[in-house]
Amino acid sequence: MFAALLGLAVSAAAQARTFVTYAGNYSPSTVYNVNDMVTVGSEFYISLTANNLDNAPAANGSRWALVSSGSGVAGAAGPTGATGAMGPAGPQGATGAIGAMGPAGPQGATGATGAIGPTGPAGPAGSGGENGTPGVVRETRTFSVAHIKGYYILGGNSLTLFSATGPGNIERIQVAASYNSDTPVPANTVMTIVVDGKTYRCTLGMFLLWNGYATTDGVAATQDLFVTKYLGITSATSVSNETISGYRRIYIKYNSSINISIATPPGVNSGWWTQVEYYPGAAPAGRYAATRNVFHMAVNEWGGVAPGQWVTVLPTVAGAGELESIYFVSSAPGKVEPQWLEQNPHIAVDGTDFWYGGTEDFFGNQFYGDQWRGRADEYGIARWYWSGAPDNTTYWSGYRYFEESPMVFSSSLGMTWQNANADAGPAARVGTMAVYYTTE
Repeated sequence: MFAALLGLAVSAAAQARTFVTYAGNYSPSTVYNVNDMVTVGSEFYISLTANNLDNAPAANGSRWALVSSGSGVAGAAGPTGATGAMGPAGPQGATGAIGAMGPAGPQGATGATGAIGPTGPAGPAGSGGENGTPGVVRETRTFSVAHIKGYYILGGNSLTLFSATGPGNIERIQVAASYNSDTPVPANTVMTIVVDGKTYRCTLGMFLLWNGYATTDGVAATQDLFVTKYLGITSATSVSNETISGYRRIYIKYNSSINISIATPPGVNSGWWTQVEYYPGAAPAGRYAATRNVFHMAVNEWGGVAPGQWVTVLPTVAGAGELESIYFVSSAPGKVEPQWLEQNPHIAVDGTDFWYGGTEDFFGNQFYGDQWRGRADEYGIARWYWSGAPDNTTYWSGYRYFEESPMVFSSSLGMTWQNANADAGPAARVGTMAVYYTTE
Protein backbone atom coordinates (compact mmCIF):
# COMPACT_ATOMS: atom_id res chain seq x y z
CA MET A 1 0.00 0.00 0.00
CA PHE A 2 2.78 2.38 0.89
CA ALA A 3 4.50 1.51 -2.42
CA ALA A 4 1.40 2.65 -4.24
CA LEU A 5 1.37 5.86 -2.27
CA LEU A 6 5.01 6.45 -3.12
CA GLY A 7 4.20 5.94 -6.77
CA LEU A 8 1.56 8.68 -6.63
CA ALA A 9 3.95 11.08 -4.96
CA VAL A 10 6.63 10.81 -7.76
CA SER A 11 6.18 12.18 -11.28
CA ALA A 12 7.04 10.21 -14.48
CA ALA A 13 10.33 12.05 -14.90
CA ALA A 14 11.26 11.25 -11.24
CA GLN A 15 12.87 14.72 -10.79
CA ALA A 16 9.80 16.61 -9.38
CA ARG A 17 8.41 15.46 -5.96
CA THR A 18 5.25 16.40 -4.06
CA PHE A 19 5.37 15.93 -0.26
CA VAL A 20 2.31 14.68 1.52
CA THR A 21 1.55 15.43 5.20
CA TYR A 22 -0.32 12.72 7.08
CA ALA A 23 -2.91 14.38 9.39
CA GLY A 24 -4.38 11.25 11.00
CA ASN A 25 -8.07 10.33 11.14
CA TYR A 26 -10.38 12.81 9.47
CA SER A 27 -12.12 15.33 11.76
CA PRO A 28 -14.83 17.75 10.53
CA SER A 29 -13.58 20.39 13.00
CA THR A 30 -10.04 20.45 11.58
CA VAL A 31 -8.97 22.86 8.81
CA TYR A 32 -6.87 20.92 6.22
CA ASN A 33 -4.36 22.33 3.68
CA VAL A 34 -3.39 21.11 0.22
CA ASN A 35 -1.71 17.65 0.30
CA ASP A 36 -2.89 16.89 3.83
CA MET A 37 -3.68 13.17 3.94
CA VAL A 38 -6.31 11.69 6.23
CA THR A 39 -7.68 8.30 7.04
CA VAL A 40 -11.39 7.45 6.88
CA GLY A 41 -11.82 3.86 8.05
CA SER A 42 -9.48 1.83 5.72
CA GLU A 43 -9.36 4.53 3.01
CA PHE A 44 -6.83 7.36 2.51
CA TYR A 45 -7.69 10.77 1.06
CA ILE A 46 -5.52 13.77 0.05
CA SER A 47 -6.87 17.35 0.38
CA LEU A 48 -6.98 19.12 -3.00
CA THR A 49 -7.78 22.61 -1.58
CA ALA A 50 -6.64 24.89 1.19
CA ASN A 51 -8.92 25.86 4.12
CA ASN A 52 -10.71 22.53 3.71
CA LEU A 53 -13.14 22.50 6.66
CA ASP A 54 -16.11 20.23 7.38
CA ASN A 55 -16.14 18.57 3.93
CA ALA A 56 -16.49 14.82 4.26
CA PRO A 57 -13.87 13.23 1.90
CA ALA A 58 -16.18 10.53 0.47
CA ALA A 59 -18.85 13.10 -0.45
CA ASN A 60 -16.63 15.89 -1.80
CA GLY A 61 -14.61 14.65 -4.75
CA SER A 62 -13.72 18.20 -5.77
CA ARG A 63 -11.95 18.72 -2.47
CA TRP A 64 -10.54 15.29 -1.71
CA ALA A 65 -8.80 12.60 -3.83
CA LEU A 66 -9.09 8.94 -2.91
CA VAL A 67 -5.61 7.51 -2.71
CA SER A 68 -6.07 3.92 -1.56
CA SER A 69 -8.64 1.60 -0.09
CA GLY A 70 -8.20 -1.62 1.89
CA SER A 71 -6.48 -2.85 4.99
CA GLY A 72 -2.93 -4.06 5.22
CA VAL A 73 -1.92 -7.17 7.05
CA ALA A 74 -0.75 -6.50 10.59
CA GLY A 75 2.90 -7.27 11.12
CA ALA A 76 4.19 -9.56 13.78
CA ALA A 77 4.66 -8.11 17.23
CA GLY A 78 8.18 -7.01 17.94
CA PRO A 79 10.18 -8.33 20.88
CA THR A 80 9.54 -6.86 24.37
CA GLY A 81 11.96 -4.11 25.21
CA ALA A 82 14.21 -4.22 28.23
CA THR A 83 12.85 -2.88 31.54
CA GLY A 84 13.82 0.74 32.07
CA ALA A 85 15.57 2.06 35.18
CA MET A 86 13.38 2.88 38.23
CA GLY A 87 12.27 6.48 38.31
CA PRO A 88 12.66 8.74 41.35
CA ALA A 89 10.12 8.45 44.25
CA GLY A 90 7.05 10.65 43.88
CA PRO A 91 5.95 13.21 46.54
CA GLN A 92 4.18 11.96 49.67
CA GLY A 93 0.40 11.82 49.36
CA ALA A 94 -2.02 13.64 51.72
CA THR A 95 -2.92 12.04 55.10
CA GLY A 96 -5.95 9.82 54.84
CA ALA A 97 -9.12 10.25 56.95
CA ILE A 98 -9.16 8.91 60.56
CA GLY A 99 -10.60 5.44 60.70
CA ALA A 100 -13.50 4.41 62.91
CA MET A 101 -12.84 3.94 66.68
CA GLY A 102 -12.01 0.42 67.60
CA PRO A 103 -13.89 -1.47 70.33
CA ALA A 104 -13.14 -0.68 74.01
CA GLY A 105 -10.45 -2.81 75.59
CA PRO A 106 -11.06 -4.85 78.73
CA GLN A 107 -11.27 -2.98 82.09
CA GLY A 108 -7.97 -2.80 83.91
CA ALA A 109 -7.44 -4.03 87.45
CA THR A 110 -8.50 -1.74 90.37
CA GLY A 111 -5.63 0.38 91.69
CA ALA A 112 -4.58 0.55 95.31
CA THR A 113 -6.66 2.80 97.68
CA GLY A 114 -5.11 6.26 98.19
CA ALA A 115 -4.38 7.77 101.58
CA ILE A 116 -7.23 9.61 103.42
CA GLY A 117 -6.90 13.41 103.20
CA PRO A 118 -6.96 15.71 106.26
CA THR A 119 -10.31 16.78 107.74
CA GLY A 120 -11.53 20.18 106.47
CA PRO A 121 -12.42 23.08 108.82
CA ALA A 122 -15.86 23.00 110.43
CA GLY A 123 -18.53 25.14 108.76
CA PRO A 124 -20.71 27.63 110.65
CA ALA A 125 -23.44 26.11 112.77
CA GLY A 126 -26.94 26.50 111.37
CA SER A 127 -30.36 26.06 112.92
CA GLY A 128 -32.53 23.31 111.49
CA GLY A 129 -34.41 24.22 108.34
CA GLU A 130 -38.20 23.82 108.13
CA ASN A 131 -39.82 21.90 105.28
CA GLY A 132 -36.49 21.45 103.57
CA THR A 133 -35.46 25.14 103.66
CA PRO A 134 -31.79 25.96 104.38
CA GLY A 135 -30.80 26.50 107.98
CA VAL A 136 -30.03 30.00 109.32
CA VAL A 137 -26.48 30.79 110.40
CA ARG A 138 -26.54 31.26 114.16
CA GLU A 139 -25.21 34.37 115.86
CA THR A 140 -22.01 33.71 117.83
CA ARG A 141 -21.19 37.25 119.00
CA THR A 142 -22.17 38.71 122.37
CA PHE A 143 -25.44 40.67 122.31
CA SER A 144 -24.83 44.15 123.77
CA VAL A 145 -26.88 47.18 124.89
CA ALA A 146 -25.90 50.84 125.30
CA HIS A 147 -28.54 52.66 127.37
CA ILE A 148 -29.21 56.16 128.70
CA LYS A 149 -31.72 56.67 131.51
CA GLY A 150 -33.50 59.95 132.19
CA TYR A 151 -30.93 62.27 130.58
CA TYR A 152 -32.08 65.90 130.73
CA ILE A 153 -31.29 67.94 127.60
CA LEU A 154 -31.59 71.73 127.45
CA GLY A 155 -33.32 72.96 124.32
CA GLY A 156 -31.01 73.12 121.32
CA ASN A 157 -28.46 70.67 122.74
CA SER A 158 -27.43 67.19 121.62
CA LEU A 159 -26.84 63.74 123.07
CA THR A 160 -24.81 60.79 121.80
CA LEU A 161 -26.82 57.58 122.02
CA PHE A 162 -24.11 55.20 120.80
CA SER A 163 -20.56 55.31 119.47
CA ALA A 164 -18.18 52.50 118.56
CA THR A 165 -15.12 51.70 116.46
CA GLY A 166 -14.26 48.54 114.58
CA PRO A 167 -16.78 46.22 112.92
CA GLY A 168 -20.25 45.42 114.20
CA ASN A 169 -23.92 46.08 113.50
CA ILE A 170 -26.92 47.77 115.09
CA GLU A 171 -30.02 45.66 115.68
CA ARG A 172 -32.56 47.92 117.41
CA ILE A 173 -32.97 51.55 118.53
CA GLN A 174 -35.46 52.50 121.28
CA VAL A 175 -36.25 56.10 122.30
CA ALA A 176 -38.57 57.71 124.85
CA ALA A 177 -39.02 61.42 125.60
CA SER A 178 -40.80 63.52 128.18
CA TYR A 179 -41.40 67.25 127.70
CA ASN A 180 -43.82 70.07 128.53
CA SER A 181 -44.76 71.98 125.41
CA ASP A 182 -47.52 72.53 122.88
CA THR A 183 -45.10 71.58 120.09
CA PRO A 184 -44.06 67.99 119.25
CA VAL A 185 -40.50 68.28 120.52
CA PRO A 186 -39.47 64.62 120.03
CA ALA A 187 -40.87 64.49 116.48
CA ASN A 188 -38.77 67.57 115.61
CA THR A 189 -35.63 66.19 117.28
CA VAL A 190 -32.99 65.38 114.65
CA MET A 191 -31.20 62.02 114.65
CA THR A 192 -27.76 61.80 113.03
CA ILE A 193 -26.22 58.45 112.06
CA VAL A 194 -22.59 58.48 110.92
CA VAL A 195 -21.54 55.05 109.67
CA ASP A 196 -18.05 54.43 108.26
CA GLY A 197 -17.69 58.18 107.63
CA LYS A 198 -21.03 58.60 105.79
CA THR A 199 -23.67 60.81 107.42
CA TYR A 200 -27.48 60.37 107.41
CA ARG A 201 -29.97 62.69 109.15
CA CYS A 202 -33.70 62.69 109.76
CA THR A 203 -36.16 63.73 112.44
CA LEU A 204 -37.45 61.21 114.93
CA GLY A 205 -40.84 62.05 113.45
CA MET A 206 -39.74 60.24 110.26
CA PHE A 207 -37.44 57.63 111.80
CA LEU A 208 -40.08 56.41 114.31
CA LEU A 209 -43.26 57.68 112.54
CA TRP A 210 -43.98 60.14 115.36
CA ASN A 211 -45.19 62.84 112.97
CA GLY A 212 -48.87 63.65 113.42
CA TYR A 213 -49.10 63.15 117.18
CA ALA A 214 -50.44 66.62 117.96
CA THR A 215 -50.24 68.12 121.43
CA THR A 216 -52.88 70.85 121.09
CA ASP A 217 -56.03 68.78 120.66
CA GLY A 218 -56.31 68.19 124.40
CA VAL A 219 -56.91 64.43 124.29
CA ALA A 220 -54.80 61.36 124.83
CA ALA A 221 -53.33 59.76 121.71
CA THR A 222 -53.04 56.28 123.18
CA GLN A 223 -55.62 54.99 120.69
CA ASP A 224 -52.83 54.90 118.11
CA LEU A 225 -50.32 52.82 120.04
CA PHE A 226 -49.11 49.65 118.37
CA VAL A 227 -46.34 47.05 118.58
CA THR A 228 -44.95 45.00 115.66
CA LYS A 229 -41.77 43.06 115.03
CA TYR A 230 -39.94 45.94 113.34
CA LEU A 231 -41.70 49.12 114.53
CA GLY A 232 -43.71 50.17 117.58
CA ILE A 233 -45.18 53.22 119.31
CA THR A 234 -45.54 52.35 122.97
CA SER A 235 -46.71 55.63 124.52
CA ALA A 236 -48.12 58.93 123.24
CA THR A 237 -50.08 61.48 125.25
CA SER A 238 -51.37 64.88 124.27
CA VAL A 239 -52.04 66.42 127.68
CA SER A 240 -49.62 68.26 129.97
CA ASN A 241 -46.24 66.66 130.59
CA GLU A 242 -46.40 65.00 127.22
CA THR A 243 -44.54 61.77 126.59
CA ILE A 244 -43.91 59.60 123.60
CA SER A 245 -41.86 56.43 123.13
CA GLY A 246 -41.18 53.84 120.46
CA TYR A 247 -38.64 51.60 118.85
CA ARG A 248 -37.37 50.54 115.48
CA ARG A 249 -35.62 47.29 114.66
CA ILE A 250 -33.03 48.18 112.02
CA TYR A 251 -29.87 46.51 110.69
CA ILE A 252 -26.96 48.93 110.27
CA LYS A 253 -23.63 47.32 109.49
CA TYR A 254 -20.45 49.27 110.26
CA ASN A 255 -16.93 48.24 109.31
CA SER A 256 -14.76 50.86 111.06
CA SER A 257 -16.97 53.20 113.12
CA ILE A 258 -20.47 54.40 113.97
CA ASN A 259 -21.96 57.29 115.92
CA ILE A 260 -25.66 57.87 116.66
CA SER A 261 -26.77 61.15 118.25
CA ILE A 262 -29.85 63.36 118.66
CA ALA A 263 -30.23 67.16 118.72
CA THR A 264 -33.35 68.72 120.27
CA PRO A 265 -35.03 71.84 118.90
CA PRO A 266 -34.24 75.09 120.75
CA GLY A 267 -36.44 76.60 123.43
CA VAL A 268 -37.80 73.46 125.12
CA ASN A 269 -36.05 71.23 127.64
CA SER A 270 -36.73 67.48 127.61
CA GLY A 271 -35.85 64.20 129.31
CA TRP A 272 -34.67 61.12 127.36
CA TRP A 273 -34.45 57.37 127.83
CA THR A 274 -32.68 55.46 125.04
CA GLN A 275 -31.42 51.96 124.21
CA VAL A 276 -29.25 50.86 121.32
CA GLU A 277 -28.89 47.10 120.88
CA TYR A 278 -25.96 45.86 118.83
CA TYR A 279 -23.47 43.08 118.10
CA PRO A 280 -19.78 44.02 118.24
CA GLY A 281 -17.31 42.42 115.84
CA ALA A 282 -17.66 40.94 112.36
CA ALA A 283 -20.77 38.84 111.78
CA PRO A 284 -20.40 35.07 111.18
CA ALA A 285 -20.04 34.22 107.51
CA GLY A 286 -23.45 33.78 105.91
CA ARG A 287 -25.34 35.44 108.78
CA TYR A 288 -26.48 38.32 106.55
CA ALA A 289 -27.08 38.34 102.80
CA ALA A 290 -24.54 40.07 100.55
CA THR A 291 -27.34 42.36 99.33
CA ARG A 292 -27.40 43.89 102.86
CA ASN A 293 -23.78 44.92 102.99
CA VAL A 294 -23.90 48.76 103.01
CA PHE A 295 -26.58 50.82 104.81
CA HIS A 296 -28.35 53.77 103.08
CA MET A 297 -31.21 56.09 104.01
CA ALA A 298 -33.14 58.49 101.70
CA VAL A 299 -35.33 61.06 103.51
CA ASN A 300 -37.89 63.69 102.53
CA GLU A 301 -38.83 65.44 105.76
CA TRP A 302 -42.51 66.13 106.42
CA GLY A 303 -43.13 69.41 104.62
CA GLY A 304 -45.26 71.28 102.12
CA VAL A 305 -46.26 69.59 98.86
CA ALA A 306 -48.16 71.05 95.90
CA PRO A 307 -51.19 69.40 94.22
CA GLY A 308 -50.03 67.00 91.51
CA GLN A 309 -46.39 67.26 92.63
CA TRP A 310 -44.14 64.22 92.14
CA VAL A 311 -42.03 63.20 95.14
CA THR A 312 -38.87 61.15 94.69
CA VAL A 313 -39.15 58.63 97.53
CA LEU A 314 -35.97 56.84 96.48
CA PRO A 315 -33.56 58.32 93.90
CA THR A 316 -32.49 55.75 91.33
CA VAL A 317 -29.82 53.52 92.89
CA ALA A 318 -27.27 51.84 90.60
CA GLY A 319 -25.86 48.42 91.41
CA ALA A 320 -27.14 45.45 93.41
CA GLY A 321 -28.86 45.51 96.78
CA GLU A 322 -32.09 45.16 98.74
CA LEU A 323 -34.90 47.45 99.92
CA GLU A 324 -35.57 47.36 103.67
CA SER A 325 -38.56 49.67 104.26
CA ILE A 326 -40.66 52.64 103.13
CA TYR A 327 -42.23 55.16 105.58
CA PHE A 328 -44.90 57.70 104.56
CA VAL A 329 -46.49 60.56 106.56
CA SER A 330 -49.06 63.08 105.30
CA SER A 331 -51.66 65.59 106.42
CA ALA A 332 -54.21 68.14 105.20
CA PRO A 333 -56.21 70.84 107.00
CA GLY A 334 -59.67 70.04 108.28
CA LYS A 335 -61.64 66.89 108.83
CA VAL A 336 -61.27 65.35 105.37
CA GLU A 337 -60.95 62.01 103.65
CA PRO A 338 -57.26 61.41 102.72
CA GLN A 339 -58.01 61.24 99.01
CA TRP A 340 -54.42 62.20 98.19
CA LEU A 341 -53.72 58.49 98.65
CA GLU A 342 -55.51 57.63 95.39
CA GLN A 343 -52.44 58.23 93.23
CA ASN A 344 -50.38 55.16 92.36
CA PRO A 345 -46.90 54.67 93.85
CA HIS A 346 -44.32 53.72 91.21
CA ILE A 347 -41.31 51.47 91.76
CA ALA A 348 -38.71 50.61 89.09
CA VAL A 349 -36.71 47.43 89.76
CA ASP A 350 -33.87 46.60 87.35
CA GLY A 351 -35.53 48.73 84.67
CA THR A 352 -39.00 47.20 85.08
CA ASP A 353 -41.83 49.53 86.23
CA PHE A 354 -44.38 48.47 88.87
CA TRP A 355 -47.47 50.53 89.71
CA TYR A 356 -49.56 49.94 92.83
CA GLY A 357 -53.32 50.56 92.83
CA GLY A 358 -53.03 53.35 95.39
CA THR A 359 -50.91 54.61 98.26
CA GLU A 360 -53.13 53.03 100.89
CA ASP A 361 -52.96 49.74 98.92
CA PHE A 362 -49.18 49.85 99.03
CA PHE A 363 -49.32 50.12 102.85
CA GLY A 364 -51.80 47.27 103.25
CA ASN A 365 -55.30 48.81 103.31
CA GLN A 366 -57.65 49.64 100.43
CA PHE A 367 -59.97 51.93 102.45
CA TYR A 368 -57.66 54.45 104.18
CA GLY A 369 -57.78 52.47 107.45
CA ASP A 370 -60.35 54.75 109.11
CA GLN A 371 -62.31 51.70 110.36
CA TRP A 372 -59.42 49.36 111.06
CA ARG A 373 -55.81 50.38 111.48
CA GLY A 374 -54.13 47.16 110.39
CA ARG A 375 -50.61 46.94 111.79
CA ALA A 376 -48.61 43.86 110.95
CA ASP A 377 -44.94 42.98 110.75
CA GLU A 378 -44.92 43.51 106.99
CA TYR A 379 -46.98 46.72 106.64
CA GLY A 380 -49.53 48.85 108.39
CA ILE A 381 -51.18 52.23 108.97
CA ALA A 382 -49.36 53.96 111.80
CA ARG A 383 -51.88 56.79 112.19
CA TRP A 384 -55.23 57.87 110.73
CA TYR A 385 -56.60 60.66 112.86
CA TRP A 386 -58.90 63.71 112.67
CA SER A 387 -57.73 66.16 115.30
CA GLY A 388 -60.06 68.71 116.87
CA ALA A 389 -59.63 72.44 117.41
CA PRO A 390 -57.35 74.23 117.43
CA ASP A 391 -55.17 71.77 115.45
CA ASN A 392 -58.01 70.84 113.07
CA THR A 393 -55.92 68.53 110.87
CA THR A 394 -56.26 65.09 109.28
CA TYR A 395 -53.19 62.84 109.60
CA TRP A 396 -52.40 59.66 107.68
CA SER A 397 -49.15 57.68 107.84
CA GLY A 398 -48.05 54.16 106.92
CA TYR A 399 -45.09 51.83 106.85
CA ARG A 400 -44.00 48.84 104.81
CA TYR A 401 -41.16 46.38 105.44
CA PHE A 402 -39.73 44.01 102.84
CA GLU A 403 -38.49 41.33 105.25
CA GLU A 404 -41.26 38.82 104.53
CA SER A 405 -41.35 39.67 100.79
CA PRO A 406 -37.82 40.84 99.95
CA MET A 407 -37.35 43.35 97.14
CA VAL A 408 -33.88 42.51 95.82
CA PHE A 409 -32.44 44.37 92.82
CA SER A 410 -29.49 43.49 90.58
CA SER A 411 -28.77 46.72 88.68
CA SER A 412 -31.10 49.55 89.76
CA LEU A 413 -33.94 50.62 92.07
CA GLY A 414 -36.05 53.78 92.30
CA MET A 415 -39.43 54.95 93.65
CA THR A 416 -41.67 57.99 93.07
CA TRP A 417 -45.08 59.15 94.38
CA GLN A 418 -47.48 61.82 93.14
CA ASN A 419 -49.75 64.00 95.29
CA ALA A 420 -53.35 63.64 94.11
CA ASN A 421 -54.79 66.43 91.94
CA ALA A 422 -56.67 69.30 93.58
CA ASP A 423 -60.13 67.92 92.77
CA ALA A 424 -59.27 64.67 94.58
CA GLY A 425 -58.21 66.31 97.84
CA PRO A 426 -54.40 66.68 97.79
CA ALA A 427 -52.17 66.49 100.85
CA ALA A 428 -50.77 69.74 102.24
CA ARG A 429 -47.71 68.08 103.83
CA VAL A 430 -45.93 64.84 102.95
CA GLY A 431 -42.77 63.12 104.17
CA THR A 432 -41.07 59.86 103.11
CA MET A 433 -38.16 57.74 104.19
CA ALA A 434 -36.59 54.74 102.43
CA VAL A 435 -33.98 52.47 103.98
CA TYR A 436 -32.07 50.21 101.60
CA TYR A 437 -28.79 48.35 101.30
CA THR A 438 -26.27 47.78 98.53
CA THR A 439 -23.53 45.20 98.07
CA GLU A 440 -20.87 47.90 97.78
